[in-house]
Amino acid sequence: MTAGSVPSTLQERQNRLTQLIEHLLQEGWTQSDLAQALDVDFSTVHRWLRGKTIPDPDSKNFRRLAKVSGGNSRKLQLYLDGEISLSIYRNGLDKKAIFEVKTREKSNSEQLKKEILAKICTLDPIDIAEIISSSVVLLANQKSFEAD
Repeated sequence: MTAGSVPSTLQERQNRLTQLIEHLLQEGWTQSDLAQALDVDFSTVHRWLRGKTIPDPDSKNFRRLAKVSGGNSRKLQLYLDGEISLSIYRNGLDKKAIFEVKTREKSNSEQLKKEILAKICTLDPIDIAEIISSSVVLLANQKSFEAD
């Protein structure tokens, strides 16, 4: 989810995941095929299809689902958050959609940076150093996540 966007409810995310799984089934996948391709139990795919659970965005299951469904983790996240449609997710982001998402993210990002810097100025130097250290670890983990 992007900073500043209206968070989608868990139920909305589960509904979108169900739509994605149903779309894959219409393309000829079976629940068993999906389970095998994703290296998960059949019951996991069944729970996703029934809207009972949703994979964590940081999980291997999420990354595998993104790959199997023809996207990547970032695009799957955009779809589940309701920022792009299923057809755009499945068929690729067109240039207009990419521009709209990036523009929205950039403006939200700039506002978020201002707010964070204002809050950082109120902290002790030791707390600031701890935030920087934690940020470096987060970024390193994010880079290794994107490499997967």
